[in-house]
Amino acid sequence: MASKDSKRIAKLGNDNYYAWSYRMEMRLRKLQVWSLVEGTESRPQGSDGSKVVKAWRIRMDLALSEIVSEVEDGQLVHTRVSRDPAEVWARLESIHLSQGLGSVISTWQKLFRITKAPNTSIQEHAGAIRELADRLTGLDDTPSDSLLVAALMLSLPESYSSLIISLDSHASKNNFDFIVQRCMNEEARQVAAATMQGVPAEKVDKARDLENVAFHAHIRRDRKDITCFGCGQKGHYRNECKAAEKPVGDAAKVAAAYTAEW
Repeated sequence: MASKDSKRIAKLGNDNYYAWSYRMEMRLRKLQVWSLVEGTESRPQGSDGSKVVKAWRIRMDLALSEIVSEVEDGQLVHTRVSRDPAEVWARLESIHLSQGLGSVISTWQKLFRITKAPNTSIQEHAGAIRELADRLTGLDDTPSDSLLVAALMLSLPESYSSLIISLDSHASKNNFDFIVQRCMNEEARQVAAATMQGVPAEKVDKARDLENVAFHAHIRRDRKDITCFGCGQKGHYRNECKAAEKPVGDAAKVAAAYTAEW
């Protein structure tokens, strides 16, 4: 029978083996069946009908069902190799700990392409980066803290730009845990500021992004609203004015048109 806390573990997919295997090990230890999975407990002596052997089989089935119930459909093919939980566990491990060059390159690409989603907290986002770092460690290509910091900085929205600049000269700028904590502090500050303006906390990143878009949109003004200093007409700049070499009319009209625009 599956444990009551089964929903607490994200099912095994293609990208979360390290977190999944650790959580599954803790659950199987709690159920007192981990020794069957790691292969340190073998079949007890006795006939198949003996109580001790029946109890052992029940625990074997429990361990197997716990593992199989916590994998995604795409992973089920790897669990059908045996009815022995130790063999199933070993199979999943061998599949997800493949040390091919392709796996290393793919994981590095994911690390430096990751971006913070608007509704994801800094803590959750840092956890995703750590998950990729753990995978690289399992592939014998452990990333340094400075590389993790770089990945984190590249993945943050523009609203964290001032923080990134301020950390550039800090003595602990290559300490990943320190940088994560500073980012969490900045996140709390942004949430507090946005809340005071009536913006829901879960929409802070989106609001800041829209603010940046609006700012740049203001810089890149619509050409129909632009007034030429040369002829006083709208739709082009002075250096594009075809009448630039011609005598300009009343200069006051030009100045008035520019003033009215603003």
